[in-house]
Amino acid sequence: MEIGVPKEIKNREHRVALTPAGVAALCARGHRVLVETGAGEESGYPDREYRRAGACIVPEAAQAWAAELVVKVKEPQGCEFAFLRPGLTLFTYLHLAAAPELARVLCRREVCAIGYETVQLKDGRLPLLAPMSRIAGHVAVQMALHYLQLENGTACRGRGVLAGNIEGVEPLNVLVLGAGNAGCSAARVAAALGCAVRLCDVNRQTVARLSCDPGLRHAIVEPFDASRLPQWLEGCDMLIGAALIPGARAPKVLQGALLERMHPRAVFVDIAIDQGGMSDSSRPTSYADPVYVAHEVIHCCLPNLPSCVARSSTQALTRATLPYVCRIADRGARDAMADDPALRAGLNVAEGHVVHPAVAEALAQ
Repeated sequence: MEIGVPKEIKNREHRVALTPAGVAALCARGHRVLVETGAGEESGYPDREYRRAGACIVPEAAQAWAAELVVKVKEPQGCEFAFLRPGLTLFTYLHLAAAPELARVLCRREVCAIGYETVQLKDGRLPLLAPMSRIAGHVAVQMALHYLQLENGTACRGRGVLAGNIEGVEPLNVLVLGAGNAGCSAARVAAALGCAVRLCDVNRQTVARLSCDPGLRHAIVEPFDASRLPQWLEGCDMLIGAALIPGARAPKVLQGALLERMHPRAVFVDIAIDQGGMSDSSRPTSYADPVYVAHEVIHCCLPNLPSCVARSSTQALTRATLPYVCRIADRGARDAMADDPALRAGLNVAEGHVVHPAVAEALAQ
């Protein structure tokens, strides 16, 4: 099969869908991989490494998009819609619940679109979302700490506070909403830095399991209770929004007035922004303009947080996606999904229709 790897063009998106090692694995199975020139440059993988791995380096995006299977990181941007066509299998993060226009175009062009974020194992785990979620949680805390500084390179000056672990310095109060991969990663990093962490989730089984997690032994882990949100937000320095309902829009549990209970110039990082965000004051930002202030709280709503650690993210993403890419390339999308329920669960659009139930429900609202 011919597999295309276009260069990512979303604002400040530095990742690439496959490492040279991933390309080599596909070429060894007899597939032809077309990598757009410069696609891996920002992740530290120059064209020559892909060429050595067996890839054909193509100068134009259209050539990579002409492949039967196109593997990406982020959803197609408006200027890439022209490349969408019947017979194309697209394998990437889609997040269609927050992208109705893209969903309509994918349907109209009869693309077979499989979303990394909805590939789901029998036990409910999301193997292709998990690595990026863990990285996003880690980066979210780093970002929050950066913007809590008085001097942070923007006009949004933070409170001028440290995480903790310094004698005589009060630890930061951190609230993490959602105890999935992103939320747990954020909570562990914040706790390790000496912050006073509260991690909440609607799933009581998850809460019970995480209560015994050694990385969270100094954190408070408890069930989410909307009636207690005002109390939890009182004097909060760092808020991480990490709730996830696979395929669906993120729950809007944070009304603007609630955020006013946080310290002025505190930081809210909404990891759930790629699914619509958790607050009515959340709107997508970019690395070119990453933060804004609403309700006296600095908001950081980057839909591609892992992009700032592009090399690590690309390595983790390839490790997770490559077995599925190989399966699709070896057997074709239809047969690969017929034999693999997890991959089949990732199917978002087929034959002109949105076929993932949660995505369809979100788009109908």
